[in-house]
Amino acid sequence: MRVVARAGGRLGRALARRLGDHLAVPKPFEAPDGFTVLFNGFDVRKWQMTTITKQAADRSNPGHFRIVNGTLEAVAGNDMGILWYTEPTPANFILRLQWLRWTQETNSGVYVRFPKPDSKGYSNTAFVADDFGFEIQIDENARPDGADIHRTGAIYRKDNRTDGETLSLKPARAVGEWNDYEIQVKGQLYTVKLNGETVCMFDNTNRYPNRGLPTPAYIGLQCYADPNSRIAFRHIRIKEIT
Repeated sequence: MRVVARAGGRLGRALARRLGDHLAVPKPFEAPDGFTVLFNGFDVRKWQMTTITKQAADRSNPGHFRIVNGTLEAVAGNDMGILWYTEPTPANFILRLQWLRWTQETNSGVYVRFPKPDSKGYSNTAFVADDFGFEIQIDENARPDGADIHRTGAIYRKDNRTDGETLSLKPARAVGEWNDYEIQVKGQLYTVKLNGETVCMFDNTNRYPNRGLPTPAYIGLQCYADPNSRIAFRHIRIKEIT
């Protein structure tokens, strides 16, 4: 009887652990301090992927994002795509989120203050965000030229201008570790914090009059056309400021 009891105890504990594994579902993310959650780990009904039309097959896939363990993980296509939140942001706001990269080659970004992607007649609607909003870069290799203006934390500008932008860049955390972004947009002043430290301030006043217009405007996450750019995002939340 004692042997049976011991065996039964081990079996019972094993079954309890197995049941616990199935019941331990991650809880939806909840944001404190007056922030509104944009992605709670499960619900993407208010998110939408940009589209590509009228392009050759080898340039017609914008990639996509999948939900993995409460995160949004990018799956590369063969041209750039952006997963954008379909409700407009407040005119002035603080956006907070976390991101994790799998490789040193990861290239991605967070876009702010762009109009609806389908509003400009582009064949790849992701480039509306690129041309009319601003990208907070995620790229430790600072492609294509190694310049700080193209490195993680900077407001990326394809024209290589640096006017109005003050950089105090810091390295991202190691591959496989979560990084914190805080992006504050007030008027035409953009402030970026990486892991609690201010790394970029950009004053767009009188620089790009057709970019970063406050209303209506949207935020999005870049899916870069490179399988080595594996990245995940989580804990995405926003708060209006005055």
